[in-house]
Amino acid sequence: MTSINSTQSLVLDLPPSCIEFCPVARDYLVVGTYFLEKKEQDASVGDTAEDDDEKSGDADKKPQTRTGSLVLLRVEGDEV
Repeated sequence: MTSINSTQSLVLDLPPSCIEFCPVARDYLVVGTYFLEKKEQDASVGDTAEDDDEKSGDADKKPQTRTGSLVLLRVEGDEV
């Protein structure tokens, strides 16, 4: 199996979800990041079953927060 060695690396703020090279200017690429924030759970111990149903109904109405970015990069030889 052939191995590929890295010549350079880049650490992004969020996990990358896609990469796309520009078809016209092939030395440019865009890296898209996307992160869906987890809903916070209320971990109260003394709640009754009815209270749990009401709270879960309220929590379902709140949309999850999404975070993302587009990073434009240019490749010149072995440099990014």
